[in-house]
Amino acid sequence: MIATQPIRTRSLGLAALLWAVWPGMASAHTSYLLPKVFSANTERMVTVESAFAEKFFHPEVPVDSKDYHVVLPDGSNGEFQSITPLKQLVMLEAALDQDGTYRFSTGVRLGRIGKSALIGGQWRSVPGEVPKEATQVRTSQTETVADTYVSKKKATRAPVDVAIGRLQIRPVTHPSEVYLDKPFELQVLFDGKPMPGQELVLDRGGADYEEAVVHRQVTTDTKGGAVLRFDRPGVYVLMARHRADAPAGSGTDERSYTTSLTFQVEE
Repeated sequence: MIATQPIRTRSLGLAALLWAVWPGMASAHTSYLLPKVFSANTERMVTVESAFAEKFFHPEVPVDSKDYHVVLPDGSNGEFQSITPLKQLVMLEAALDQDGTYRFSTGVRLGRIGKSALIGGQWRSVPGEVPKEATQVRTSQTETVADTYVSKKKATRAPVDVAIGRLQIRPVTHPSEVYLDKPFELQVLFDGKPMPGQELVLDRGGADYEEAVVHRQVTTDTKGGAVLRFDRPGVYVLMARHRADAPAGSGTDERSYTTSLTFQVEE
């Protein structure tokens, strides 16, 4: 895998704020991957944009993941040919040498460690010293995963079923075969187990000039499943968030998990 260079720009000030606060601005920003095409035919390369954003697709902070990788059409791991960090986003290039579906992923990205304190019965983020009136302190860290899919000439299932991270959005409908007249079925899993009652947030990108901006919440059923239906084509971002105890030995009490999926709805 190609190693990224350290991103040393003025955007780090915002990045530090997003990663460290618990809870705080990080709850409003989501990492995403956006390919230049979702369906390929003769293309031999694809470029993918990666960033944190509050409004899609307006990049604000580059995603400095150390686990960027490609899942090839047969389900095996591949590499990006180039990873270029910029001030507000990261540009990635990948070869499309085989026919089938490619899954592009930030992989598991751990954010900075922050603290929260129980003060007057409410949990508050603590960027510096813990106030004396705090009755309890917990450390936390964010864990994010962003995925997207590009299919060349045909859709293959193997990359879809590869597990990445603890919090997973697992498409039942192939993400390269989502149409206006066909519902998009999916399941949300945590540590491989279905998550009933999990809230998902759906946004449509590029909706700046529309009277009705697509932004809605969906809740999974008793089996962790959800069905999405659409009234207009476009590029969408689906996001899930979940807090849980951190894995043993991770050095923090909690983790805030965020997983996003960028996909296209066709007519």
